[in-house]
Amino acid sequence: MNKPPITKYVARKRLNLILHSLQKFENKIPKQKIKILDVGCGDGHFTRELRQRGYNVTGIDKHTPETAPWMSFKPDYQMDAMKMSFKDSSFDVAIALEVVEHVPCIPEINRVLKPEGLFFCSTPYPNTEWLRHIVVFLGLLEAQDFEHHDHIDDLRNAPMKMLQYRRMFLGTSQFAIFTKK
Repeated sequence: MNKPPITKYVARKRLNLILHSLQKFENKIPKQKIKILDVGCGDGHFTRELRQRGYNVTGIDKHTPETAPWMSFKPDYQMDAMKMSFKDSSFDVAIALEVVEHVPCIPEINRVLKPEGLFFCSTPYPNTEWLRHIVVFLGLLEAQDFEHHDHIDDLRNAPMKMLQYRRMFLGTSQFAIFTKK
């Protein structure tokens, strides 16, 4: 199935922001040794894109194709983002794109992230759902992009050290890069 144009544009934009930061991170750790965790990997888009570029990525999701027919990608681990079975400080990088609005897992991601590790996060900006609904109605954005948003917060209030923050897509989405405090 073809993705709506805004969904594709936003995914490309986020991937480019992540790749740009990862290239800088490679000054500390060689690309092949960077351990990346993709929390809520969903359809596996970012897991596959990063693996194709030579990164070591572990994808986790609460769902699998067996439990969620809309999924075509099988995560490496079926796991709840609130109770990950990984040891403390297991990953150099964590990614949670359109996840934290569903489940407040930033403290758990912080736990599994190594000191000075990077955390890439995107989530809707508070009180902008009405505009996202209009864009979905027009067929420009996937409806699943905003189901069950019970935990929408301003990422500038997250309990991690923020390195970069930006609002995207008409101000309805926010993207941030954090490191462990």
